[in-house]
Amino acid sequence: MTNMLAIILSFAVIAAFVIGGGGVWIMLKRPAERKKGLLMVGVAIVTLVNVWLLAAPVT
Repeated sequence: MTNMLAIILSFAVIAAFVIGGGGVWIMLKRPAERKKGLLMVGVAIVTLVNVWLLAAPVT
């Protein structure tokens, strides 16, 4: 894996945790906007799965 790809994937993981945390915070603190929080958590999960697939070794 190249250095640039590793840096980009690292930023994606950090962003996914920030988005996921924000989504959980929205779901807990703002019940009227629960759907937005759930969508944010979904985006975070999809991002983490994409990073996992890109970082997996090809055999």
